[in-house]
Amino acid sequence: MSSDTWGGAAEEAERRRWFDPTFKIMAVKVLPGEHYVSTAGQEMIVTVLGSCVAACVWDTRLRIGGMNHFMLPDSGSDVPVDKAMRFGNFAMEELINDVLRRGGRRDSLEIKVFGGGNVLPGMGAGSMPIGDRNSVFVRDYLAAEGYRIAAEDLGGPHPRRIHFFPRLGKVIRLFLKKDVERAVLNREISYRSRLQTVEVEGEVELFD
Repeated sequence: MSSDTWGGAAEEAERRRWFDPTFKIMAVKVLPGEHYVSTAGQEMIVTVLGSCVAACVWDTRLRIGGMNHFMLPDSGSDVPVDKAMRFGNFAMEELINDVLRRGGRRDSLEIKVFGGGNVLPGMGAGSMPIGDRNSVFVRDYLAAEGYRIAAEDLGGPHPRRIHFFPRLGKVIRLFLKKDVERAVLNREISYRSRLQTVEVEGEVELFD
């Protein structure tokens, strides 16, 4: 694990590392609220997204990169907008800065963003769905920071599984079947509830 950076404990990363027989490569799973940067070469980063967003940040010069997985908390009456924005900023800054600490440069970063599906229940009449809000946020954040989005797959009604290959800068997106949507939905509802109580300090292949 010395060549990799996990947004959390290293021992937790080890429990989420396995050999993927389909892609014939070591894989690491990223859960909501985490990020992971790989410099290991032959490694794949995987996450499952509903209304959450994942950014894949790749340094084209060093051929290293990482992925985060974040959801902005509800910015309704229970959570102020500034708190929601700080959480989103934190998720993006942590990942980008982690890549830069590894020797990456701002001018050689390639960023691809995924997720923002409208899979969570609505938040009242006239409210923008949280998936749409997450999509708007990540686009606005990267534009404000001066980063161009190299590729995106945001919005829509379905959850996704994202496979990121940091050595190649390549991302594969798979839409998930209906029978797994409920599990993704339940996980994100639970995660969103926890967020409301926490203080805030290549190419793309698309397969339907």
